[in-house]
Amino acid sequence: MCIRTSILALMIFSLFTGGCGSKSSSPDFGFIDGYLATWDRFAQGANELVPQLKRDTPKFERQLAEALTQGDKRTPSRLVFYAVVQVGGFITYDSDLGRACERLVGSEVSIFTSEKGERSYFAGDLYLWWQRHHGEYEAFPLYEEWQQRDFAKRTVIPMYESATKKK
Repeated sequence: MCIRTSILALMIFSLFTGGCGSKSSSPDFGFIDGYLATWDRFAQGANELVPQLKRDTPKFERQLAEALTQGDKRTPSRLVFYAVVQVGGFITYDSDLGRACERLVGSEVSIFTSEKGERSYFAGDLYLWWQRHHGEYEAFPLYEEWQQRDFAKRTVIPMYESATKKK
């Protein structure tokens, strides 16, 4: 009898909470921010971080996509930073993160199609979208810092601005 009661209680709990390990769980911003900090260190020359980045990318992209889907105001700055810190990076359109990105930017950001037919959001386009919309969302301190670095100001940002003007 006790087992039936326990099972019934678990079923009721599952109905009201979405079950164990539900997809709608809260994204882990500690993990998200840690991953982005690791990417930033890699971008500055810490090549030994490649295995860690490769291992953590799927989890990071799932967490970021979930946060975007939930409309968390902290997420857009992190999405854009993820693309721009890769210097010419892309967010694959045909992925959970790409679809979450689409819900955020709509038709304001064009989709780049490679010669192989792969569709992506280009970092430069996302950067310019953020410049227009940053007041609507929470800033990411590491992104704010990155924008003030000489390399970003003298090389990356001008490259993004130039690339998007050519369209």
